[in-house]
Amino acid sequence: MTLDSVGELHHEFNPMVEPHRQDPHLFYDWARRERPVAYSQSLQAWLVTRYADLKAIVSDPVTYSSAPALPSVWANPAEVLEVLQGCIPEANSMINADEPVHAPMRRVFNPAFTGRRVRELKPAMLREANRLIDSFIEAGRADVVAQYAAPFVRHVLSWAAGIPDDDIASVHQWNEEFMKVMNPLLPVEIKVEAAKHYRPYEEYLSELLRSRAAEPRDDLASYLINGGHGLPPLRFEDALYLLRGSLSAGFDTTRDTIASAVLKLMEHRALWDASVDDDRTLRHVIEETLRAEAPHRGLMRVTTRAVTLGGEQLPKGARLLLLFGSGNRDEQHFPDPDLFDINRENVRDHLAFGDGIHRCPGAPMARQEVFVALQVLRSRLPQLQLASDYQPTYAASYFFRSPEQVLAVW
Repeated sequence: MTLDSVGELHHEFNPMVEPHRQDPHLFYDWARRERPVAYSQSLQAWLVTRYADLKAIVSDPVTYSSAPALPSVWANPAEVLEVLQGCIPEANSMINADEPVHAPMRRVFNPAFTGRRVRELKPAMLREANRLIDSFIEAGRADVVAQYAAPFVRHVLSWAAGIPDDDIASVHQWNEEFMKVMNPLLPVEIKVEAAKHYRPYEEYLSELLRSRAAEPRDDLASYLINGGHGLPPLRFEDALYLLRGSLSAGFDTTRDTIASAVLKLMEHRALWDASVDDDRTLRHVIEETLRAEAPHRGLMRVTTRAVTLGGEQLPKGARLLLLFGSGNRDEQHFPDPDLFDINRENVRDHLAFGDGIHRCPGAPMARQEVFVALQVLRSRLPQLQLASDYQPTYAASYFFRSPEQVLAVW
């Protein structure tokens, strides 16, 4: 595809279909140069692609409201809403909240992902990583996504949230269906089928919160429903929405970062070899992977007043999609952005975790999960390489940049 044809299709940008599904960066490159704030008909939003504009938006929550950061379940077509009748109506969700609602929710949420909590979970992370590798090491080949990254993150996130081991598989499946209900680009018939799983998922999480209210533990569900650390508990509805949202936000992004980092390490073999006894190298690989392959495509904002952004006059109420993956490849902030360079001085300026008041509170946990997963994989399978017939493909996803498989042999 040529840049001219990308320009012709800019208003049809759709990460669910080709060519944007496999490689959105050609469009991102064109947009940053020609239309840094470009309107998308398919997404019904202005796409923001330059780093400076993205930073300006996330640094000004008064002008750019987070109320529509994620699509609302209750903005679905009537056929979907009919299936959802009787479920808990829209409640506050931290990622979609402005001040003064946002800060109290974040204060209750934060203790579940403090440095102490991350350190406490590290032995469990190490055991799970080794257990998973034990399950496939004799085969001499594996899909690193399905057999390693996905179950690893699923278990660690569930432990942090308070999901019992016996329920992890069910919760994961419910979460997959929940994400379909949230996806504004899926056909209605798929969303209707997915919505049938919404009520049992809601009922399960509601019962979990009630059990933690009666018997608190050191997990996210307990903090949300009981408060603690001098903080009051959240409303039941808000606790439910925040717990469900955390299970969604923390899974795909971390799984995809592990998968993308393995792909980068295989592409740059010297880094794979160097990382076995060098934690610093591995941590730099993780940060540069987060920059180059931002796992989350972006979040929505809406203007609270008329503004000028990227040369465009935007009215009050304009919907913006913040494309963090494009900002992370902006040559004005990251010189030679397509080069995978673990020694970038400003690598931690990346927007993979967002920024401002909504910067991902789970970032320390995610970084630790990715580090442990890669560290154990590197030490256990030093001869790992990509299968000769493997070519990366990416999932049709509104939200995430997700390698579908990483087929490896050793």
